[in-house]
Formats: sequence, structure tokens, C-alpha cells
Amino acid sequence: MNQNSNRRQTLIVNAAQQHRIIMSAILVGIILINILATLGLVLKPELLSRLEPIHTFFLAGFEVLIVGFIYYLSLLLSHKIIGPAYAIERDLRKIANGDLTIRTRLREGDFHLEVAEALRVATETLCTRINIVQKKLDSLSQHAHLDATSRKMIEEIKLELGKFKTEKKPAEVYLTQSNPNPAPVDAPAVPHA
Repeated sequence: MNQNSNRRQTLIVNAAQQHRIIMSAILVGIILINILATLGLVLKPELLSRLEPIHTFFLAGFEVLIVGFIYYLSLLLSHKIIGPAYAIERDLRKIANGDLTIRTRLREGDFHLEVAEALRVATETLCTRINIVQKKLDSLSQHAHLDATSRKMIEEIKLELGKFKTEKKPAEVYLTQSNPNPAPVDAPAVPHA
């Protein structure tokens, strides 16, 4: 697999949030450029008397180039911030629907790497704990002295726990293993109660 397989294909993933970041950066850039230009004219007032229309066009063109450069850099920066946030949000929705096998994968240099790692540890811990509870319920349901109400409650709990996806199917494991940059899959230590 090539090295760019983990690369996002689109720079705009959340237009509203990225637009706010970009416009803020451009506004700050324009203000700084104009402050520097004004400061230069205040410190050297003789420049104002020698300023010709061609100089004004040159300064305006330079400012447009700087704004374009600021736009490009802020687009790249916003992508490294908003893109991972978008991926984490998408995975949280999947987790909310019961899929605890989700492992958020971010690229090196992206923001929110520690959030993705905390999410990975949390879902792995939940998987482990759910599996422990399921095994204890299986063991408990084997006892012959349980009345019908208790057996029914155990089955209802098992049904609810069964709604969580805690293990990958063989095809999903293969797809994860074919990823050249898999996230570490160290199982968290869970105390047995």
C-alpha cells in the first residue's frame, strides 16, 4: 500500500468551522499589513510625498499576495485541526450506536492525537468490561437454583449487552492488518471483580 493511503482526499471537511479559522487569519493578516504600512508612513512621512499611484498598486498587489498566502496556510492548518475533529465525531457516532471496535486513526502531525488515543483506550476498556460481564452472566445463568424471573432478567441483560459490537469479524481484522500504520492495540488492564 502506498504511503498516501491514510491521507484525506478533501481539504474542506467542515466548511463553517474552517471558514471561521481562515477568515480570522486573513483579518489578522490584513490588519497587521496595514499597521506596518501605516507605521512606515508615520515614521517616515517623506515617503508619503514620494508615493505615486504605481506604488499604491504595488502595495495593493503585495497585500493580495500576502492574503492569498495566509489563506493557503490557514486552510492547511484548519484541515489539520478540523479534519481530525470530524473523524473523531464520526467515530463517536458509531460508538453511540454500539460499535466499540472503532479505532480512530489520525495522521502524524494532526491535532487531537491524544483525544483519539484516549478514545481508543476507552473503547477497548469498555469492550473488555462488557466481555467480563457477559462471561459472568453466562456463568450465573448456569446455576440451577435461579427462578424464572432471574433467568428472564439475565437474558434481558445479555440481550442489551449483545447490542454492543466488541469484536471485529475476520474480514474487519484483515482490513485493519493491511493498514500500514495501525494504531497500537494494547489491551488495557482491567481489574477482575
